[in-house]
Amino acid sequence: MLSAEELHILSFYRASELAGSMLLGKLALHTNHDHLRVPLTEQCLEEAKHAWMLTQTIDKLGAVPVKITQTYQSELGKIYGFPESTVDILCLTRVLEVVALETYQKHVAMRRVTPAVKETLEAIIEDEIGHIDWIQAELEKHATGVEGQKVTQAIAASEAASRTVSEKFYENPLIRRYLEQAT
Repeated sequence: MLSAEELHILSFYRASELAGSMLLGKLALHTNHDHLRVPLTEQCLEEAKHAWMLTQTIDKLGAVPVKITQTYQSELGKIYGFPESTVDILCLTRVLEVVALETYQKHVAMRRVTPAVKETLEAIIEDEIGHIDWIQAELEKHATGVEGQKVTQAIAASEAASRTVSEKFYENPLIRRYLEQAT
């Protein structure tokens, strides 16, 4: 059985994975960069799979995901603004993947994590590492070209926006209570 706090955090993860999938799908459909179409589509699929895995875990633990309307992506977008270039999109995607990886790793490391939750997050962590790798490789290509300064600026801006969103996330009373109980 899930506590209200654990249900909230898992529902947040689920909603953020689902929002990420939808965003990546739109990018894959509309990108003018042919070489990005395949990796964006693959990552779209994997993010949707993560949302499904979290949904199944919540269900297995006797609950239904709660409605989450403010995902990590929606909050990051409010601060960063609309991405204007491929570099912006890659930087934002990179920061989202890094935050997800770090968050899931911290969650798995907590003492009182439900075994089913730990198993699900460990499986997701493996995919997140691969996502970061391909995005980082693509950013490095841009960094060595004429867009080098743009990459540096976009990484700094996306990381600053992400820190603000993370601070807000950890201010949520349900998240705080869960972390206090699980550590």
